[in-house]
Amino acid sequence: MKTFREIFEEEELNEVDSIMTRMKKAKAARRSKAKRIMGLKRAAKKIKIDKKTLDRRSTKAARTKLAKKRLKGKSMADLGRGQKIALSKFLDKKTAAISKLAKRLRKGIRQKELMKKRGKKPITKANKNAIPQK
Repeated sequence: MKTFREIFEEEELNEVDSIMTRMKKAKAARRSKAKRIMGLKRAAKKIKIDKKTLDRRSTKAARTKLAKKRLKGKSMADLGRGQKIALSKFLDKKTAAISKLAKRLRKGIRQKELMKKRGKKPITKANKNAIPQK
């Protein structure tokens, strides 16, 4: 039996989902909400610093950062289905910018994972004065 990740990776990532597909995915996500929450809790305890995982996380962070910049303060929840499709089409055109930004973000994401392993809070804007431990 194939895992969700194997099925997801087989899909064409270049195509933007239609409105019906988005509705079906939303319904499936609502059904599996409890499972996803438990999975997130388990995953939060594990440390993943392999290259593939860091690349995937940094790419996602870069897409989110560009999306926030494009939305100018609006949240994704406030957007309609058509606007979300338009945003994903815009982000699909910005693959070069996303990969550049992801490359810069990768170091910070790796550092956060290592801090999680050591049990220390990562340095953020809120606690910038904290002295990092070696």
